[in-house]
Amino acid sequence: MNYKEIVQRLSLIRTKNNLSARELGMMIGKSETYFYKVEDKTITLNVPKLLDLLEALQVSTEEFFYNDLENYKRDKEILSLTKNLSKEELQALIVLLKRKN
Repeated sequence: MNYKEIVQRLSLIRTKNNLSARELGMMIGKSETYFYKVEDKTITLNVPKLLDLLEALQVSTEEFFYNDLENYKRDKEILSLTKNLSKEELQALIVLLKRKN
């Protein structure tokens, strides 16, 4: 994921959370225009500020960087459900899924 994609994803999540750029900037103790400047690339985010933004948005780094943001929670639930399967059950599940493709 490149910087442009990071900013786009932050903006998408901000919008889904019904937050203005102003509100998000203020949530992390920055000026009213901070996140506007991030979005128009006037300023560059550093890692600590990115983590602050993710915390304010209540998004884990794992979820943020997941390749399919829309299906993260579903995919995580599926993975969690497979953890208690035996080797045989896992193999049967793999065979079933391969047949569907």
